Amino acid sequence: MPHDEGHEAGDRAPIGQWYANCFEVGHNAFEFKVDCGQNSPDGDVVTVYFRVIASPFNARELFRLLGTALLRYSDTFGPIGDKDAGGRAGSGP
Repeated sequence: MPHDEGHEAGDRAPIGQWYANCFEVGHNAFEFKVDCGQNSPDGDVVTVYFRVIASPFNARELFRLLGTALLRYSDTFGPIGDKDAGGRAGSGP
C-alpha cells in the first residue's frame, strides 16, 4: 500500500505516531523483530518506542515496500545524504 504525506487510510489510520532515529533488527527461524526508538541527544540512551514482529514472508514485503518508497523519494527529492549531513535530500555525495 503506497503511503503519501498526510495520507490516512480510513479505518487503518495509525493509533499513534513516533519519530524513530534508531533501529535494531533481529530474527530467529520463525520471525523478524524490528525495534524502533530514539537516541538521547548525547547518544548514550536509546528509548525503544515499539517493536514490529513479522513472519519472514511479511518482513520481506516490508523490505520491498521500504525499498520502493526510498527509490521514489530519491527520484522526487534527490539522493538522501549521510547522517552527518542531516540525511536530507540533496545533501548526498
